[in-house]
Amino acid sequence: MDDTPLHERMRRYEALASETRKTANQRDKVGKAIGRRLAASVSDAVEREGANVEVLGQSADGDRYRFGARLDRAALVAALTETLPDGFVVSHVNDDGTLSVEWTGDERTPSKRQHGAVLKAIVAEELVLDDDGLVESVPTRDRVLARAVELGVDEGDAAARLDRLATLEVVDLDDGYVYPDENFSRY
Repeated sequence: MDDTPLHERMRRYEALASETRKTANQRDKVGKAIGRRLAASVSDAVEREGANVEVLGQSADGDRYRFGARLDRAALVAALTETLPDGFVVSHVNDDGTLSVEWTGDERTPSKRQHGAVLKAIVAEELVLDDDGLVESVPTRDRVLARAVELGVDEGDAAARLDRLATLEVVDLDDGYVYPDENFSRY
């Protein structure tokens, strides 16, 4: 057992606790600054991509129109892969438009991670759920690859990454269709 007097241990404890508080405050400030920078990247991408607006209906007398604005999640992810700072990638875009941006731990974001994010967003965009949350329809593999090409991903790279996402159980490739698998949704 340590023979250091208890009052000296207590002083050391207080000094360490003070250092911990200072470090935590610095960590929080840095984290908030990173969050603001990432939010600016997202805002830039949303501004460029905008939203898809469609007419939902019209009143019987023709005086009122209803519109629906929907963010094209796949286009947003593709735009974000160009604007996010190096080392960050979109890991998921939710139905409500919220999204998760993840630090890859590297100085540069690997293109395979970017392509995977785009592919996941395409599957999420094309996925139709019924009122109970059950899958009603999913995109075909060809549709996912064609949309990836529209968004600037090389077809060969997209095909290879889609196969890798299947290996990672992010998607399930079955009979020409792409289904979300157990690791698909990350918040």
